[in-house]
Amino acid sequence: MRKDDNEVRVRRDGEPPVFDLQRAMLDATPDCIKVLAPDGTLLAMNASGCVALDIAPSKVKGSAWVPLLPPSIHSAAYDALALAATGLSARFAGYSDACGKVIYWDNLLTPTIDPAGRVHTIVCVSRDVTEQVLLQKELDQSLAREQLLSGEMVHRIKNLFTVAAAVILMADREARASGTTEQLAKIAAGKLRALSRAYSTVLAADDVAHVEMEAFMVSVLHPFGAQCRFSGTKNLVPGPLANVLALLLHELATNSVKHGALSVAEGEVELRWSVNDGWLAIRWLESGGPVIAEPPARYGYGSGLIDQLAGSVGGTLQRDWHRRGLQVELRVPFPAG
Repeated sequence: MRKDDNEVRVRRDGEPPVFDLQRAMLDATPDCIKVLAPDGTLLAMNASGCVALDIAPSKVKGSAWVPLLPPSIHSAAYDALALAATGLSARFAGYSDACGKVIYWDNLLTPTIDPAGRVHTIVCVSRDVTEQVLLQKELDQSLAREQLLSGEMVHRIKNLFTVAAAVILMADREARASGTTEQLAKIAAGKLRALSRAYSTVLAADDVAHVEMEAFMVSVLHPFGAQCRFSGTKNLVPGPLANVLALLLHELATNSVKHGALSVAEGEVELRWSVNDGWLAIRWLESGGPVIAEPPARYGYGSGLIDQLAGSVGGTLQRDWHRRGLQVELRVPFPAG
């Protein structure tokens, strides 16, 4: 038999050499296929692999495989290589960024065993799983957002019950102080309605943790809307502060209905607010109501409650009793942003 008959590269009529055909088949697949020595030295690699690892085909043979990978996955690659060198299949997740675009790969290392039972070479097939990885990341982020919103909702519901209980206790004390315990339900209902309006405004906002200031003010004082005017800077009120401000504004309005500008049709309340140097300043300016001859000799329960509410958020409150109407300035710490 002639020598040519024993060569691997045998040509048949109209067919390319077998070796060239195998190479063409390997280069046609999008998978990155590498043949490695047990120590990780590259023996061969298809076209997709050369592109992914940014290495010229002429430089493949003899190059170390792991250093061509991103440093963050070197450890996983060395571990997989060591396992494959013992005769077992190994797998690890990796990625490449040599082309200016991150591609995620599922890497499967399969050893080839010689007749003596020794690992002869290791075939590493890396499959592009970028689409699956990105979809999984989107799913994980979506689940995390759902869990965050669920936790926030549970927290808000618990807070709502806590605040409702506190409102009922405040209403009970107010009713007892005024000697009209039969008005307890009416007083409590008024406070809860104010809170309800505040919560409705907060939950209607794009960010449930914050609410736009003017929308919040208008919502809380909706029952007196025709007699109230609003002006101030555009700011977002954090939800917890909104709860306290809702009760405080409700108490101011209640006192005004009893004794101040809101007790007469001609009366008017102007609310102005601004934020400077980490402080929110709110001014409550009454006019058109009964003339104030002098400041009251003592404050009622409602006024004391207003002071307590201001103090509960680290704020201060100042009253000025002008003849034309009560003026109140509230200052509370206000988070940046």
